[in-house]
Amino acid sequence: MSIKTLKHKRSQTFLKRLASFLYRRYGIILLVFFVLTLFFAGFAAQLEQKTTVRDLLPSDNEVVQRFEETVQHFDLIDRVVVAVQFEPQHLESAQVFAEMLVEQVEADPDAATYFHWIRANLLAAGQRTNWHAFLKYLTRLMPEEHISALAERLSPEGIRGRIAENRRELETGVAVKALIEKDPLNLLEFAGGYRHEIAGNYQISFSDGFLVSRDDRMLVILAKPTDSPENVDFSVALTDYLKAQIEKNKQAFAEEEGLDADTIFSIGMTGPHPITAIENSIIKGDVASMFLSSFAMVLLLFSLAYRRPLAIFYVGIPLFAAQIWTLGTGFLLFGRLNLMTATFSAIIVGLGIDYAIHIFSRYLDERGRGFEVCEAMQISLAETGLGTFIGGLTTALAFLALGFSDFSGLREFAIIAAVGILFCLLQMFVLLPCMLFFREHRRSNQQFQPKAQWDFHIEVLLKGVLRFPRVTLGILTLVTVVLLVQAVQLRFNTDLRSVRAKSNSAINLQSEITKKVGGSLRSLTFLLEAPTEAGLYAAHDRLVPALRALKEEGKLVRWDSLLSFLQSPAAQQHNTALLRRNGLTGDQVRQAFNEAFEAENFRESKDSSLYIENLAQGLDSPSAISLEDILATQSPFVRPFLSRYDGKFKALIHVYPSNGLWDKNATRALTQDLLDRVGTEGETQIHVTGIQTISEELKRLVKQSFQYSTLLSAFLVIAIMWYHFRQPSLMILTLTPLLLAVIWMLGTMRLLGIDITVLNFVATPLIIGIGIDDGVHIVEKYLHRKSNDVAELLKLTADCGKAVTLTSLTTIFGFSSLFLANYSGFRSLGLCAILGVFFCWLGSVIMLPLLMTVFNVRFVRHGVGHTDGDGVAG
Repeated sequence: MSIKTLKHKRSQTFLKRLASFLYRRYGIILLVFFVLTLFFAGFAAQLEQKTTVRDLLPSDNEVVQRFEETVQHFDLIDRVVVAVQFEPQHLESAQVFAEMLVEQVEADPDAATYFHWIRANLLAAGQRTNWHAFLKYLTRLMPEEHISALAERLSPEGIRGRIAENRRELETGVAVKALIEKDPLNLLEFAGGYRHEIAGNYQISFSDGFLVSRDDRMLVILAKPTDSPENVDFSVALTDYLKAQIEKNKQAFAEEEGLDADTIFSIGMTGPHPITAIENSIIKGDVASMFLSSFAMVLLLFSLAYRRPLAIFYVGIPLFAAQIWTLGTGFLLFGRLNLMTATFSAIIVGLGIDYAIHIFSRYLDERGRGFEVCEAMQISLAETGLGTFIGGLTTALAFLALGFSDFSGLREFAIIAAVGILFCLLQMFVLLPCMLFFREHRRSNQQFQPKAQWDFHIEVLLKGVLRFPRVTLGILTLVTVVLLVQAVQLRFNTDLRSVRAKSNSAINLQSEITKKVGGSLRSLTFLLEAPTEAGLYAAHDRLVPALRALKEEGKLVRWDSLLSFLQSPAAQQHNTALLRRNGLTGDQVRQAFNEAFEAENFRESKDSSLYIENLAQGLDSPSAISLEDILATQSPFVRPFLSRYDGKFKALIHVYPSNGLWDKNATRALTQDLLDRVGTEGETQIHVTGIQTISEELKRLVKQSFQYSTLLSAFLVIAIMWYHFRQPSLMILTLTPLLLAVIWMLGTMRLLGIDITVLNFVATPLIIGIGIDDGVHIVEKYLHRKSNDVAELLKLTADCGKAVTLTSLTTIFGFSSLFLANYSGFRSLGLCAILGVFFCWLGSVIMLPLLMTVFNVRFVRHGVGHTDGDGVAG
């Protein structure tokens, strides 16, 4: 077989000259790097940690923009839920505790910072509101089926009878005086027909106004926050505030009722705000622990492998400096770390140490062969450094491939990771040699003392494999086919619970509440829009039958829509005509009311005056109430449901599924079913919005980014390999183990039941970027061989495999900090990356020698430092 010699690369000459320059100027370079590290550290200290999924999505995304517009115009903020759990015999005590908590929070001046309102008893809350202004609209907005009963109630006989009933109830203690003053004609009774709409199909007892599960074991308190859960600082402050209020209320409850709340109740919080707050705490703890544990583990392994305590400083300081530089750059570019970029520290530590191992290991080898400091570093950088640089550059470009995506979280991760890799290369090619030169010049004993390094005895494994190369290759091919079949069956999972911490008590409580009350307390949100009032009412009229049908089918438990409590202008005119036919006028009702008050010796109060005046005005008003009139009230009851912007009337309909929103398949099916049943006509539109649309958009972006970034990173790796080797056979030889490793990793994920999620999908392009390093080093090492004997192949592969094995171990140790995190998304990413690194090592150390043996590689490359056999290395 003929041997072809590859051209000497000019980059090797550059790296050799770089070593000489660093040897001469190491002092000033150390000072410059120290100053730069302080410079970047100042910016790194200002970096914020963002922990919400919303921070991963682009602001110019149509789905995101619609969601943010809806939040802005409708004050669309999910409620906080306080759940009190107890045994049935403690139901009354739980009601007392809940009312005490609400009264305590409402009396606290700081409560307005966090809550628009907090409610335990929904009926009492409605009766406490200032609803006089709505009485002028009541007679026109009442459904037609209630008009005859309303006319009877407002007749002189009906008014006298109701006021007389109030006197009897007060004398017997049946009624509360404050409630009678608020609604002396008991017109709220006509809202009783809506009670079933409010309770829906929930397994909730609503008779006393409390939201209590049908088994009398859970009471729910609702609160409306003043800001979005996307504001992490607000969510943390709100959660801490509510915790403090609950603890304070426990003490007051013990003093007034003589009962220990912790003994008879189990009290917890849930909703987006507590979930965000707990998640934020877990993620920040994981980020710190990941950095410290990965840093400590890889440095310990490095020190043990080389049996040189100072080796920790040689690689630890450059590695730490690379982290600081990357964090500082992250602040300058983005001002924050998101949920994905938070993992970069473990990735940088695991990868950056690899570059140090190859350079440091080769330097020690050359020093052990008798070369002086400068010459040993020249050989290390020019030969081993060439493969190290190519591998690092490939990894950085593979990361950048992730940045060509609409997924802004991924784009930020790609840039931060690529910058981190380049900074690691810079530190290891510049700072590490300077530190070694500094140490060598101050060594008291100038005689180099070689020390034995860890030997992984790879040649033992290789001998067994190479004994039957074709059989081994056939077995590996069969395994690859089986795992490829599994890999193509991987599915995308965007259920946010799959990446969140299992220890998040707020998430667990949310699932428990959904099961207990028979439906989700979080809603799907539909946006109905039309250019005219008539169009909006018509669209709503088409929507309601579809909602009722879905409710009867058990697919949803209830819905909220302000338009369900309003009447179209035509219906209002009809109501007014019916009341007029019954002879009702404002003056008549006012006179009958005052006479009845006087007859029962009631004193006129401010509440009663406002009550009857607004009611009388409503009866005398001839015009219909428009949606513009409703919006003009600027009522907090209206804003969550009705708005007008972009030249259209818009209404929100909150639909509560029977399954929790976490059940994405059921939620998706319900959404599509409703959209199909309603349809659209002309300019009338219905859209689904809310946090569930963010989740669906996230799934689309993850799937798109996974496919696109994987293909682009693969293309970049192939392009660099072609540029480096300029030989198709060498390029294919180097890429084959990487391809197999990716297939093995994805197939194993499928066998282990691991889905592709919003975080672990980056493992594939990540492994494509870092996995090529092993193959490059082994191929480069083999190109410096003296002969084609199997013994020579074993020797070279074992020598290089020692460093490759150590780098693989340190990378695995780095990723293991992700695997040990509390956050499920980090754990999944860590496990996938560990699998990928292991399979890359297996493919490079085992598959490459097999391929070299079977296909007889015939290229060689000359070394730059010496020509004898022992000195040649890659």
